[in-house]
Amino acid sequence: MAKKHILVLGLKTFGMSIVKQLSKYNCEVLALDKNMDRVEEADQYATEAVRIDKIDTDKMNSLSLDTFDVAIITLENVEESIMAAMLFQEEGISKIIVKSINEMHKKILEKMEVDTIISPETEMGIKLAKSIMNESVIDAINFSDEYSIVEINALDKWIGKPLGKLFLRDNYGMNVLCIKNINKDLEIFPSLEYIVEEKDILVALADNNKLNENGLL
Repeated sequence: MAKKHILVLGLKTFGMSIVKQLSKYNCEVLALDKNMDRVEEADQYATEAVRIDKIDTDKMNSLSLDTFDVAIITLENVEESIMAAMLFQEEGISKIIVKSINEMHKKILEKMEVDTIISPETEMGIKLAKSIMNESVIDAINFSDEYSIVEINALDKWIGKPLGKLFLRDNYGMNVLCIKNINKDLEIFPSLEYIVEEKDILVALADNNKLNENGLL
């Protein structure tokens, strides 16, 4: 399998965390930022780290942009972020991921048909608020707009009953992938006869709308 070539533009906390995580995988990473201190830190983790003064077409083209599979933009300047996204689109980078700064920025990126738009602060704020209000759901990862992978503590009303009698797919839109319990082995694709126990944690692919209807998301 060919190595992915990934460009990360913007090396503040969020961008730097991406570079550090990518360094653990079999990929080539180019890290870019205006700040030399951040570039030098990223150089410890990236394949190459380069200081750029501004989003300049000539400078960017010298980096052979057309060789990259993915470009991640985490700049906090809206104008520069948009300019970079446009340049990467023109150079034919197949997947572009952009951190949006505000709603207007997000709308512009949507109009540009950017592949993936993320709002980490907003998403984490929503996730935290939900976790405070609902202690049943331990974690939820958006799989798409319609579905999430969720870890959920077994509800009291489930305990002592077989999975098949709970009708989780019909009632909660949940397809159970496995069940974790600190007192026993991981149960992968549990049978309908599996009896739900206290301290069970269900990992499931779930319908977001169904979870919301039941106050679980």
